[in-house]
Formats: sequence, structure tokens, C-alpha cells
Amino acid sequence: PTTTPNKQNNYHQPNQGFRLVTAEAWISTISTMEANPHALDSAQDPNEVFEIFERPPANFDPYASTPISTASFTTRDVCHKQGLWHCSVHVWIVDTASSSILLQKRSMKKDTFPGRWDISSAGHVEKGKSILETAQCELAEELGITANAGELQYAFTIPAEQTPLGGCNAFEHVYFLHGNSETKMSLGMEEVSGVSWVSASKLLAALQNGDDNYAPRTKQYCEAMGSFLKKMLSGSD
Repeated sequence: PTTTPNKQNNYHQPNQGFRLVTAEAWISTISTMEANPHALDSAQDPNEVFEIFERPPANFDPYASTPISTASFTTRDVCHKQGLWHCSVHVWIVDTASSSILLQKRSMKKDTFPGRWDISSAGHVEKGKSILETAQCELAEELGITANAGELQYAFTIPAEQTPLGGCNAFEHVYFLHGNSETKMSLGMEEVSGVSWVSASKLLAALQNGDDNYAPRTKQYCEAMGSFLKKMLSGSD
């Protein structure tokens, strides 16, 4: 369904497969895709502005805690260089029929983890945008997918300190979205160089083992993701 981004200021909207594709196969698929009218014209904007948050406490609860704002803002470039805490949103697209997940291959132009396999769709929360609105915008910009707010299932929020790994320090707000191998996509090629469906078990194993073909996720993230996927794939989400 086609919708405009949700403009609510809610912190989160409550809850309401795939095959592994060879490089040659997905390059062929990309060449036949329609142009994505939502795609950005650069891999990232160093001057986009993020809200800055306090460092998370050791007892941050992925299911109940809320990041605490410092009421200050700065650019992406400054934020990343100084390791300041900000917010991002992740959307995993899942085919429950085949127990598989859509991955994107990050463009080599990305300033964090270029060329690695990663979340179906993800991005930073810019000043003036809600987390849910960001999730919808990223799906459109990176994959050409339009999702209703009610289709996005909020799961958890993980504070991930990844500046030392070549990433950034972010509160990662994680959503899941039902999809399947027939889902039509048009990639934002400045940000995404390819897509592939992979089994949920293969993906979780790769993330847990720190496979450097994939953008890294924390142990806490992998555990929360595995728990949510177990419920989702069993039909109890």
C-alpha cells in the first residue's frame, strides 16, 4: 500500500526468505529494476543534524528504557568524529514462510562498514523526524518500499558503541516488517549496492560469530533479535 510518512511525534508506534543470491544474479536483477524516485543523490550528508543523547547506563533495558536527550544537536560529521550518542532505526524484512531475511549490501561510498551485508534498511534519525517516520523514509530511499506505520513491528532498542569498530555510537531502534521474495524493490544505489535473501539461522550465526562480511551487531542485539525472530517465525508475534 502507498502512504505518506506518519507525522506523529510518538517515540515508537506499538506493535500492531528467501534464497541467497549470487553477485551475478543480483547485479542482473538490479539492472532491470525501475528507478527509485525516493533515492538520495549521495551515500550520506555530513551536514545532516542529529539530536545528541546521554551515554546509556549499564542497566539500559532494551524493552523498557528510553534514551535521555541532552537537548543539544550537531552534524553527522561532528557526531561521528567525537563518538557522540545519537539514534538510528533498523528495519528487518522477514519472510516467515521460508524463515528468511532480506539483507542489503552497503555501498562502497558509505562512511561506516562499506561493502558489508547489513540490515534490510536502516538510517539515522535526523532532527525534526520521528523514529517511525525515519523507518518509513529509509525503506523508501534505500529499497523503494512503502510501508504503513501499522505494518512496522517495534521490537527493542539497543545501545551500540561501535565507534571503535569503524561505526558510530547509537541507540538502535529495531523494527520488523513482513515481506517475501516477491516484494518489489528499486534500490537507492548511492547507499545500497545489492540485496539478498538469507536464512534467519545463517544470518544469526554470522552475526554471533563476528563474520566480517556483515556489519557487526552487539551480543545483546543478537540475543534480542533471536528472541523476537523465534516468536515471529512461530506466528506468535
